[in-house]
Amino acid sequence: MKLNKIEKLKLELKPCDYYSKLDTLNHNGLTEADRFYLKNFGIYNTKLSPETFMLRLRIPAGRIEISKLKMVLSLAKKHDARIILTSRAQMELHGLSFCSVLEIHKNLEKNGITSWQTLTDNFRNIVTDPLDGVEQSCRFEVYPIILKMQEIFLKNPEFVGMIPRKFNTAISANSKNITSFFGNDCYFALAQKDGVTGFNLYLGGKNLEIAKSADIFVKKDEVLPLFEAIVKAYKKYGLRENRTKARLYHLLQLIGIEEFKERIGEFYKKEFIKAGTLLSEKYKENEDWFVLNNGSFAYRFKSRYGEIDIETFEKIVQFAEQNECEVRIGTDQNLYIIGLGERYFPLESLSQNENILACAGSRYCIFSLFDTKKEADRLILDDINRLGIKIGYSGCLKGCARHILSDIGFVGIRTNLFGKVERGVRLYLGGLYTKAEAAARMIYWAVPLRKLNSVLSVILDEFENSGFLDFEEFSKNILNSYSSEFLAFWFLARLYTDKKVYLKSNEKNLLLNFKEFDFYTLIEEDFYEAIKYLEKSLYIESNL
Repeated sequence: MKLNKIEKLKLELKPCDYYSKLDTLNHNGLTEADRFYLKNFGIYNTKLSPETFMLRLRIPAGRIEISKLKMVLSLAKKHDARIILTSRAQMELHGLSFCSVLEIHKNLEKNGITSWQTLTDNFRNIVTDPLDGVEQSCRFEVYPIILKMQEIFLKNPEFVGMIPRKFNTAISANSKNITSFFGNDCYFALAQKDGVTGFNLYLGGKNLEIAKSADIFVKKDEVLPLFEAIVKAYKKYGLRENRTKARLYHLLQLIGIEEFKERIGEFYKKEFIKAGTLLSEKYKENEDWFVLNNGSFAYRFKSRYGEIDIETFEKIVQFAEQNECEVRIGTDQNLYIIGLGERYFPLESLSQNENILACAGSRYCIFSLFDTKKEADRLILDDINRLGIKIGYSGCLKGCARHILSDIGFVGIRTNLFGKVERGVRLYLGGLYTKAEAAARMIYWAVPLRKLNSVLSVILDEFENSGFLDFEEFSKNILNSYSSEFLAFWFLARLYTDKKVYLKSNEKNLLLNFKEFDFYTLIEEDFYEAIKYLEKSLYIESNL
């Protein structure tokens, strides 16, 4: 088999064997190989910013002891690092020198906080709902299981950097989850079979694909052996020729999920049980306070799309320590203070954002085409919050904000379709993510940022007048009844004409609403011609 260049590096020197070189490494002459090896220990650097380093910390299930959190903040403050909370419930320390990143890494390692295997070809941080074990929809706590799952691969030379590509895992015993986990390579989703509560196994998800059911029910005490079999099967059979097609998703596309189950069976000797009933409900509560099983409260402190300054973080930790509370990091990039005796928290959130997940953006990631956090703040937040719309805002096609697992998804682009080169987004709609029924579809190839709120207003108005209270239900019953081309035309036509006409399920005569307008005759020829006409009228001529 022909191997890609990273796989060749692994054969020459295993990442674990490279680790001893850190102290003698010349950071002024880092090669592509060095950067690959460093990523296995959570140290990130690019040749475009050779003097700047980032350290990503592994925080299983987003749970970290107060004493350890204080240590992280102290070191971040000492080295003037910027803190980002990630959508995998981790912490990233940005803006570090090479000496600083090594000092922080070593100090944290000595105190039981690791950054190993948080980047590149590794089993990444295992996630769950931030209210695991305490929220009223939780059947049992999965955190102890996560720690055992992590032991299988963490700092294990067999696995450190040695799998074909990154591998994301989630497990939750909550029937209501704050974010959807169906974008993971492996997801143990709460289910019931013959009166037994366990998990249904889903495989092959990634940022741009929804995981598919493996038709396997897993009892609680079988999660560990089955997970170990999955990771061994992926390591052995995963694709290693083309790095862009090396995720588990691509292997499943090539051989099919049934054949992959046979390969799992090489390492898991028990007979598979067919999937049970998925216990997945919509988390409809759109607030920051949660009543817990023991009668205490949890508070969601909203970061600024993952950003949080050290001083504010320190105040949160100090309050939690004084009140004997726990601080958890959520996969929604927010902090959760667990175990409050009353509905009181002294600090105001850093953002009014309720439902937007934004990627790192151009200030922290070279792949993002612009500052997604800044642009997210420019959206019509009051309407988005009022209607409970979940938005994923990715800065590039890597899709780190999981835009396909959202009500409305944006992907940053640069486009010259409407004149000079400008920033814009691809726009996605129709995701059915609570039960993994459908990924959001791309409706618009390009919407200029200067016109995004106008388009968004029409979509939200359509939803608000649909009679549905939940956007997923609106998508399932209305939006997904129509083709992407029809929807692209419809929203543009409404924006162009300012007519208050609304979609109905499979309504055939809707187009007659626009019969008196000049673009109507184009519909009979081709929807694309009508769409181009409307885009030109709305995005170009209005700016002449």
